[in-house]
Amino acid sequence: MSRDQFLAAADAGFFLEWEEFNGNLYGTPLSSVESGRVLLLEIDAKGARTVRGISPTALIIALEPPSLATLGERMTQRGDDPSQIERRLAIAADEMVLAREVADFLLVNTELHHTVDMVVSMIEDWLTLRI
Repeated sequence: MSRDQFLAAADAGFFLEWEEFNGNLYGTPLSSVESGRVLLLEIDAKGARTVRGISPTALIIALEPPSLATLGERMTQRGDDPSQIERRLAIAADEMVLAREVADFLLVNTELHHTVDMVVSMIEDWLTLRI
């Protein structure tokens, strides 16, 4: 989808939430939301704020790195473009502030398997409370 097509779709209400992140457009189509269906989204903090406004009972879990330096090291290790790393770190700093305002829980991703286990546990607990 071209940028113009995406923005036209956003204007037409095609997305549950959408945001521009680091020059790219991302969105969750409304068609992915069905009544009674649990939807797991990987979105930025602005998108989470939008979802919170639409669904106040949504479970929002913010994940953040142990530090911005660690995040920079992770991006370098996976081969991200060095010219983009500094920009993405600046974005991450702002995202972390907003995420702390909107999230129900904050998890520091120090070890992937532990973080995944914690997210699964939080979702299971939240689903149990909804029944």
